[in-house]
Amino acid sequence: EARGLPHIGPGALIAIASSVRPTAPSGPFASMASCDVGVFTSCLCLIASLCTLLLGIMFVVLRLEDMDVHFKHCEFLEEDCNYYWRGVFSFRPSVFFDVWTPLFLGVLGISVHVQSLRFCAFFDWFLPHNYLQYAAFMLVTCLFANIGYCGKLGVILGIYTAVCFVMCVVARLSKEGEIKQVQTKY
Repeated sequence: EARGLPHIGPGALIAIASSVRPTAPSGPFASMASCDVGVFTSCLCLIASLCTLLLGIMFVVLRLEDMDVHFKHCEFLEEDCNYYWRGVFSFRPSVFFDVWTPLFLGVLGISVHVQSLRFCAFFDWFLPHNYLQYAAFMLVTCLFANIGYCGKLGVILGIYTAVCFVMCVVARLSKEGEIKQVQTKY
């Protein structure tokens, strides 16, 4: 006994340590403490894909805003009368991919969680199945479907999608396997 304190041997410390059990979190933050990284990441990625789809719609609307379809001033067989229309609606790869990439990747990203948007087996071929693939998908969405579209809004969405990329990597490092589906009605 030193300074009036009883002597506790090593056996007593082990007995005390083994009898202490961690308590479950309680209070208003209890549900946050048990938050599932996979579900949280999936929610963030679904929001990023919804925003990418909206960005793509806004981009097409902005491209169509000042476009007129000429009829009155065109000849019956004039080759370039509505040349600007083909700048939006064309199957030329340089035009098609440039204009429609955000819409396509937005729908593809949403269809990870919304089964009814999987129009054909083609979608299953491109959809990510684990968080490492989802990270790659978010990186492609960030670089090719967000940053180059609609000015500052596209850059801000690109930054958010990059955060989703990082969260997918964190989910994979947290031993999350398959993507956890966000529960939707559709």
